[in-house]
Amino acid sequence: MLFALLKDLADIPGLSLLALRDSRLARSTHAAPTVDWMDVEPNNEIMSRLQCAIEQVDAVWPIAPETGGVLESICALAKDKGKALLNTQADGVRLAASKLLTATRLRDKGAPVVPTQRWQSPSAHPPFPFPMVIKADDGVGCEDTRIIANALHWDEFTGHDHSGDWAIQPLLDGESLSLCGLFAKGQAILLSVNRQHIQQQGNTFRLNGCSVNVIRDENGIFFGLIRQIAAAIPELWGYNGVDLIRNKEGIHVLEINPRLTSSYAGLRAALGVNPAQLVIDLFDSGHLPQLAERPAHPIEVTW
Repeated sequence: MLFALLKDLADIPGLSLLALRDSRLARSTHAAPTVDWMDVEPNNEIMSRLQCAIEQVDAVWPIAPETGGVLESICALAKDKGKALLNTQADGVRLAASKLLTATRLRDKGAPVVPTQRWQSPSAHPPFPFPMVIKADDGVGCEDTRIIANALHWDEFTGHDHSGDWAIQPLLDGESLSLCGLFAKGQAILLSVNRQHIQQQGNTFRLNGCSVNVIRDENGIFFGLIRQIAAAIPELWGYNGVDLIRNKEGIHVLEINPRLTSSYAGLRAALGVNPAQLVIDLFDSGHLPQLAERPAHPIEVTW
């Protein structure tokens, strides 16, 4: 995501780029040869380094997890410093970071969402038939996600103390899909429909990659869904991702990612359009762009 974004931004005239990078990780001078790098050493306080970097720029585009309020705090810091934020603002991140709050908002607005309940206490009864999925309310991707296949698994989980909030959902059969979209002022446009390569490993899941722009929205179903999500959560702005399950009963929203997602890495090649330029144009004009319909060009992203 980082190198894809830097390459896209480097191709926009008039921009100077500053990026933070863990000093132990490789840099890609090929992707963005003009970027200035700020090293983050293992013993550095990351928020102080972020604050130093933010003070040097005009606009901030964070790549960070929602877990533990990390992304929200960066967005709030950018606002406090009076910098332009090329991302959903902190209040929208706070909402979308919570699977429980997201599901409640979408359900109340009539959007098709996977049923979601809060794990109440060790003595609580299972809210759904087995199998179920229990996940950290603000977890990213497949982290802190557990499959509860039967009553024994339920007793094992509830027999231990678990800090933080946990969300419970039924384990639905179907395709694991995602959407890439641009959002602004309660409206949205669909960029791509992607297939996620998710593998079940024991009692959890592993995301191995994604096929970007692999499904055509011939009937406008996905476009209609992303517009419904935008209307339900007008706090969303810029690039956001939506995780879905599609089965014979229809399409069900799993969660919303108020940030760049792994699909972004293949988006430019899949669309033939610079997605970072679309976000910059949205920021400058305040209006979503009009994208010409084009043939689907699938791109594989794996790691």
